[in-house]
Amino acid sequence: MVCFLRQRNIKNQDANSIRQLDPFGESVWDFVSAIFESGWDTLTTANKSSIRDNFTKEFGKTTKPSPSVNIHHGAHITKVPPPIPLHPSKEILEKSKAHQKKISTKGKSPLFYAQIASNVTNALKIKEAFPALPNKKVLEMHKAAFGQHANRAKKVQFTTKGPSRKQAIILVHNDLAENIMGDASTHVFQINALLKNIKSSMHSEFIHLCSGGIAIVTNNVPNPSDLSIIEKYFKSVEGINGNNIPSPRLPQSKSYLKITGLPYLRADGNKITSENVTDFMKHIDLFENISLATKPCIIKASPKSDITIIWFDIWDTQNGSKAKLLINHSFNLGHHITMVRATNMNPGVPQCHNCWKWGYSTFSCRAHGSRCQKCSGLHKLEYHRELA
Repeated sequence: MVCFLRQRNIKNQDANSIRQLDPFGESVWDFVSAIFESGWDTLTTANKSSIRDNFTKEFGKTTKPSPSVNIHHGAHITKVPPPIPLHPSKEILEKSKAHQKKISTKGKSPLFYAQIASNVTNALKIKEAFPALPNKKVLEMHKAAFGQHANRAKKVQFTTKGPSRKQAIILVHNDLAENIMGDASTHVFQINALLKNIKSSMHSEFIHLCSGGIAIVTNNVPNPSDLSIIEKYFKSVEGINGNNIPSPRLPQSKSYLKITGLPYLRADGNKITSENVTDFMKHIDLFENISLATKPCIIKASPKSDITIIWFDIWDTQNGSKAKLLINHSFNLGHHITMVRATNMNPGVPQCHNCWKWGYSTFSCRAHGSRCQKCSGLHKLEYHRELA
């Protein structure tokens, strides 16, 4: 400041002239900027103490700001982003939490006054119908009847879970299945020996009868090499015709689908049949590598409608990978455009083949012994005449 006054040759009597003191503010600003941009400790005062020490005593702790940041408040432009503080202040943390809370609740729609009034009215109606019911139970009934999830459409479950994949199924006729079961323990031992030779981590546990053949239960899901070992073994067993042994397969789930948009009558005036459906499925690329589990079922959309709905089931994996390739896909049948839709699965009620009761499978049966199909006695069907 002294240098400035000497350079300007300002006299004492002219010190109050505003025009002559115009550059004074700029010089003071340049002086302060030079202090910040240079080393603090190199600048000393008359008593040989650094400016840093004087500022610290007078105003507390100070830090050297970034050279690219201007020394003023408000929005400003910088060439580089400001450094992130290592320990943010409580105010910054509170603002950050409030901002995150605002973002998390941004997509939620507010509850309007009409909805609130409707909820109160419905709750009062329940209370009037059941006056002795506690308020907590009234709220539970209201939530179950008028809650957010009450009117939500249920997701279509089109694929059954199916049996466990830890087994290999061989489809043979009943006589051959009984012949294999007569020496089941030997077959299990020999299969495990062959699997051990190829250093397979899988081994068979036991063999049991299933619908359409036998099932070899294993500790892991068999891979193709394990299935080939089982097939080669049964084809080499004495007393068993190898031509009657098909390739073992893993159990599969079922997916339930339907075809819409197909006319009930054909071009020749006859009704469409399940044989016609299976025939055109063979000539459409969409149904390539698709195996039907049952014959297609044909039902009219309504009693007076000329459009039919074709219900069909396919063999599928547990996650419904094959059904997902068909669902919501269209194809041409003549000049008609039809579409494949998913339907809710209808696997039916399971029946136990041990006690012959409905509602659970054979593996879930808790009966201590087998029961007769005719008299429900504690014996098998082949001993009905002797023990009934």
